Amino acid sequence: NYVYMHANCLDVSEFYDVCCMDACDYRLSELERVVRAPSATPQDILNVILTMTPAGRLGNVTLSAALVKKLEEVAQHHGGVVPMHGRLFAQWLHFVFPQECPYPHISGTVTSLTDKAWFEA
Repeated sequence: NYVYMHANCLDVSEFYDVCCMDACDYRLSELERVVRAPSATPQDILNVILTMTPAGRLGNVTLSAALVKKLEEVAQHHGGVVPMHGRLFAQWLHFVFPQECPYPHISGTVTSLTDKAWFEA
């Protein structure tokens, strides 16, 4: 998706760029504002996430038992808390907000394109 490319901006002229807002950053900022810590328990995260409204849908987020279990597994892996700036939490956020949060691939498994390279491809 070119919106989440390397710079998140299009170089439209030598005078200015057009950049896209990162909706996932908004979600993470909202979570950080409530939690006020770099990590949190799964229940604290769920309490905030369940009050959010997904883009393009009415009502609050609903989570499957499998998604809740995945969040709990991330916490078990990190001593009972979920680091909110880690790849595993970013993956989890992608599955909760698939239209807003890009999938965080493992480093070195994919390459990003500049806007020029993407348009030429």
